[in-house]
This record gives sequence, structure tokens and C-alpha cells, in this order.
Amino acid sequence: MDHGADDGPHIEKVAHATLQAGRLLLLNGADTATVEATVVRFAAVFGCEAHLMVSYEVLLLTVVAGEQFRTKIGSRVAAMNVGMTTITAVRRVLDDLEHGRMDLGRATAALDAAEHRTPEYAHWLVVAMLGLTAASLSRLFGGDWPAFAVAWLAGAAGTWLRQQLSGRQVNPVAVSFLAACLSGLVGGAAVSLKISGTPSLCLVAPGMIIVPGVPLINGVQDMIRNHMTLGISRLAFGGVITVAIAMGLFVATVVTGAAIAVEAQPGEIGVAEDAVFSAIAALGYASLFNVPVRIAWACVVCGVASHALRTLGLHLGIDILSGTLLGALAAGILAQLFSHRFNAPAAAFAFPGVVAMVPGAYAFRLVLSGLQIAHGATDPALPMATLTLGITVVLMMGAIAVGIAAPAFWFRKRSSHPDCFPQQS
Repeated sequence: MDHGADDGPHIEKVAHATLQAGRLLLLNGADTATVEATVVRFAAVFGCEAHLMVSYEVLLLTVVAGEQFRTKIGSRVAAMNVGMTTITAVRRVLDDLEHGRMDLGRATAALDAAEHRTPEYAHWLVVAMLGLTAASLSRLFGGDWPAFAVAWLAGAAGTWLRQQLSGRQVNPVAVSFLAACLSGLVGGAAVSLKISGTPSLCLVAPGMIIVPGVPLINGVQDMIRNHMTLGISRLAFGGVITVAIAMGLFVATVVTGAAIAVEAQPGEIGVAEDAVFSAIAALGYASLFNVPVRIAWACVVCGVASHALRTLGLHLGIDILSGTLLGALAAGILAQLFSHRFNAPAAAFAFPGVVAMVPGAYAFRLVLSGLQIAHGATDPALPMATLTLGITVVLMMGAIAVGIAAPAFWFRKRSSHPDCFPQQS
């Protein structure tokens, strides 16, 4: 709805472009603070004051210029998208506006182009890379080579189904459930054939690439910055998706007769091997997150530094929570350095670097143990194991979020020209 005099076409156009910029950021994985900071700066270029209310589904924006104002409501925001190329494009538009290299008309056209831009990576390449990421995760958790091959095939099958269903606007919860079912059926069939000595990873590793790591991490960061409503919404969404994945894997275990051990612990691998498979996993996530090709190598560096550092810490006797925090700090610091070096949002580097540490396997086992309790399991140790898993998941997510957020605050305080996207790392 619009208010004010009829002679204000300028403020109308500013409000439209500002809302589009904010919506593109939220749609493509930016956290709340990033969206708010960008909207305020975008409107300020044109001498306007912006007031934004961010909810999980819409943006409510009021732009004020003198005695005129416009209030606009953005359309529903999809929940699953992560697109670092689009975030980078929005940032570039804002930089050009602030330095006088672009006017409002060209900015609006650039935002339209960013919204409809062809993805950086072909669908078939994303399928292959995400399958390889699942395979790499199986090795990072101590899986054998047969589990590596099965996880690659199962992960690719699940990713292909996600692409097909998402393109048809299927509910994201249903997409996650069905993708987990398909990947679980492939993995479960391999378990039934007894071709791997680490059968649980044939099921768990392909499901881990479906876990919505970005909404989970952003949700924790939103809550840290006192954006409670959206933070809780994101965490709830991530939790629902994780439960859907676990239910899909549970269905697959029932159909195939395979099993996921609740008490299973990840195996250990050497630091050098960890670095190799961390790099591969990060590269797969970079393709999923549509990270620009020219900076994808930096995502690999962040992934190697974070996960290999955690593995090194485990070999030195450091507990997994402290190791996760150290790894996330390493990814956060590197992401900030790369952000300033390449003039790109820090999230483009940090998220692919830390998503491999998201405790998806722990979350699956948590849900499965809850299902066992609900079905009347008699093991007296199961309730305590379930509680331990729940606490571990919460603390590991918190460690990741704090680790990648802390360097952003430090870099922002040291910089005389604050980054447009400091909170996104």
C-alpha cells in the first residue's frame, strides 16, 4: 500500500528497488542483520530513510523521504535457496551506487538480471559434485571405500530427485523426505548386500548433504544478534527438515532391512586424508551454493582449514566441541580475509567451509533413537544416549555459529569502512 502525495515517483522507485535488494538477499541465504544493513544503505544512497521488518515469509519495508513515505510488502520468500552469486551481485550493485557508478534505473535492471541469472553450475554437475561430497563425508567419518562408492551413488540419486521436485515447486519438507528415502533405499540396498564394513555410513552420509546447514547456522547467528523471531523460525525450519530426512532414512531402513546404529561413533582418519576429502566436500557445497567459479578455490581453502584443524585437534586429544569451535574460527577468519580481498560476501567462503561440520549424523541418530523410544525400546541406556545426542547437536551448532560470527565482529570494528555483509560470514 502507498501513502503520500502523487508527485513522488522517485520514492516509489526507490522503495521498489530497495525491497527487491532485501528480498534477493533473504531468498539466497543472507542472515537478518545483513538484509537490514543492506536495505538501510541502499535507500540512503537516494536520500531516503528505510525501516525494515523481516519475517520468515515476507519483508515489510517503509521508505521515508521528507514528508513522503511508501510502505511495501514483499512476496513470500522461499526457504531453501542459497545463492552466493546473487548475493555477490546485490553487493556489487550497492557498491556501484555508493560510488556513483550506477543510477537507480541501471540498479533496478541489474537486480532484475541477478534474480533471473542462469546458475553458475549445470544441474548434472551439481548432481555429480554433491554425490562426491556425500562420498567424501563418508570418508571423513571413517567409512571404507565401498561405503564411499555407495554414498556417491546414493547422494547423486537424492540430489537429482531434489532438483526435479524443487523445479516443480514441491513443498521443501516433502522434497527432503523423498530425497532421503531414495538415497536411503540405494544405501540400504548396498547394506543388505553386505559390501561395506561401515554400513551405517552408506545411509547417513547421503542424508547429510540434504541437511539445511545454512538456515541452521543463520538461525543461531540471528539469535545471537537478538533477531529472535526469525532465528527461531529458521532453527525450527531446519529442525523440521532434519526430522523429515531422518524419517526418510527410517522408511528406507524398514524397506531394506538395514539399520543405523544409534551408538555408532565416527571413525578417525589421518589429517592429510582429512584435508583431501574436506577440500572435495567444500567444492561440492560451493556448487550447491552457486558460489562464483572465480572464488570457489577459496571455499576449498576454508573447508580444508576448518575440518582438518578439527581432526588435528581430535588427534591431539581435544574434544569434538572445542575442535569444532577452532575449526569454525579458522573458517571465519579466512572468510573475512577473502571477503576483503575479492570484494565478495564472506558467506561465499565461510558456509561451504563449515557445513561439512554440521552435526547431521548426530541429528539423524537423535531422531532415530527418539523413534526407538516411542516404539517401546527396552534398552535402559537409550534415553541417556538420546539426551547426550541432543546436547551434542545443540552445542556443536552453537560452536559453528559463534566461530564464524566472532571474526566478523572483530573485522568490522577494525575497519573504517564497514563491510556491507559483515554479519553474513
